[in-house]
Amino acid sequence: MPLTDNTTHSRGAGAPLVQANHIKDFIMTSPAMPVKESQRSGVDFDAIRRSLRRHLFVINRPDFNVNSAALRTDFAMHLEYLAAATFTREKADFDSDKYVSSTEMLLIKPLEQLQVTVTVYASKAGAAPEAYKTRIVHSANPLGNEDHPENREFQSTNVYQVSGVLTVSALELFWSEHDGLEKYARAHLPEAHEQSPFCHWQYSRLRG
Repeated sequence: MPLTDNTTHSRGAGAPLVQANHIKDFIMTSPAMPVKESQRSGVDFDAIRRSLRRHLFVINRPDFNVNSAALRTDFAMHLEYLAAATFTREKADFDSDKYVSSTEMLLIKPLEQLQVTVTVYASKAGAAPEAYKTRIVHSANPLGNEDHPENREFQSTNVYQVSGVLTVSALELFWSEHDGLEKYARAHLPEAHEQSPFCHWQYSRLRG
């Protein structure tokens, strides 16, 4: 799958949206700022609109729910904002007793931050993954001044999460994005261990 942010992604006619009881871990640290606030105040009203709680995932559509490009586009976060990324392949996870592969990205704008993690689970090493989990954390309008963007606190934070059974097409999409995004990150971000051996990220331009 080509890595382009110019494609319009559609959930498809008639595809039901995930209802509130299918989404976990809702966090809202404070209400959105009033729209009457002046743009000169440093508040980004587009960021506020994106921070409002919305239906993000689609029921019984793992091909959409693992599609990180479509999910990023919902928040107007394109690859030029990629600040850090980690790619895992068949790593033993003792908590789930599964082998996990994942794509994890942190994208940063001046007044917004988006973390996208798509994980697939296999019952044993070498087996095709059978299940997935996608977790999105979106934050908008930072509080105070912080030298390191990744350490900022925000006026609003929403966490979205969905999990389910993979289909063949969804798994193919996951691996296509996983490999393509890792190639992009390798070309555009320094390896994180060059800055700190304790960094969580595999590739990173973060200074903190």
